[in-house]
Amino acid sequence: MYKEAIYNFVKKINTAENEKKIADFTAQGLIEITKAKACWIGLANLETNKIGLNRLKGTEVYKQNKSLVNEVKKIRQTILDFYNNVEINDLYDYMEFLSKGNKILKPVIYRNNTLGYIGLVSDDDDFYKNNIAVVNILMEYINSRLEIVSLIYEKERDHKSRMEFLASVSHEFKTPLNSIIGFADLLIENMKGSGEEKYINNIRHSASFLMGLIQNVLDFARSEYKPLELRLEKCRPKKIITDIIWSFDEMRKEKNLTFNYTLSDVTIVADPLRFKQLVYNLISNAIKFSRENGVISIVSYINAEKEFIFEIKDSGDGISKKDLDKIFTFFTQVNRNRLKRQQGSGVGLAVCKTIAKAHGGDIYVKSRLRYGSTFWFAIPQ
Repeated sequence: MYKEAIYNFVKKINTAENEKKIADFTAQGLIEITKAKACWIGLANLETNKIGLNRLKGTEVYKQNKSLVNEVKKIRQTILDFYNNVEINDLYDYMEFLSKGNKILKPVIYRNNTLGYIGLVSDDDDFYKNNIAVVNILMEYINSRLEIVSLIYEKERDHKSRMEFLASVSHEFKTPLNSIIGFADLLIENMKGSGEEKYINNIRHSASFLMGLIQNVLDFARSEYKPLELRLEKCRPKKIITDIIWSFDEMRKEKNLTFNYTLSDVTIVADPLRFKQLVYNLISNAIKFSRENGVISIVSYINAEKEFIFEIKDSGDGISKKDLDKIFTFFTQVNRNRLKRQQGSGVGLAVCKTIAKAHGGDIYVKSRLRYGSTFWFAIPQ
């Protein structure tokens, strides 16, 4: 029975999802294992660093023993005063002084911080001597689980803070960029045929590039913590791809690039916004890394495995074999030493992979240095 109680205790502790459950399991489990008459726990709040969670579980024998009840009440209040007002070493000394005879008091330590304590009391004067060894062992499990729970809490808190920060920065960036893009469109309309039109186009394209980069960074931050959420619906990829190709017309003309494309007019199930982002990033990269007077070829179709395939081939500088595994990793850039003209955040292709994976598919590449690259993705239908 003794071994079974320890086994059940460890099993419960190792599956506890938060501090409250750890406290509840600990109080119940230690009473069953040590035959204590009461167990109480105080855990500090991770933000205020003050005791914020208190648990006391007592047996009927304890509740009817006024002497034990008053003793525990006095100890709990004294430790609370010690914890909030004196040096932590004084708290250690006090608990060590009390831990004898019918009492055991142990500090809860995780991540090298003392963030609470556990107390046990009995009406047996040999209680400490008979149970201190097993309590020390079980404290290791309790401390370890509390550390894991605290790390999860900190990760969620940091994620929330990061997302709030990114959302705020994104808003601050997007607001002026939308104005720049909007006024650039007006100027383009008013300056058609003039020599300055190309400069306004450059301003607009640069602002659009920054807007896309901001969105990519936000998507990266979200994908770190939870799967990308999709809104699947029927859509026609031919129209989406054609519209994106035309949106790059000015950039294409600047490098005198030729687009050859064959697009099957099919209907697929996908998230239209994410699909557009996926295609946009790949076409943008093909233009960015193509040499002047180059050719970009695009095909799309449904294959025999009922997958929608989008393939884009450029005539750019290509990617070395040793770098192919790196290009889909966030914030990774390649060929920077050899190809100074290349620009990139190291985010776009990683976002593409995230989007393709979220659709149940994947993205692939084949390339040779100085001989261009071919990227394609497959989305199951």
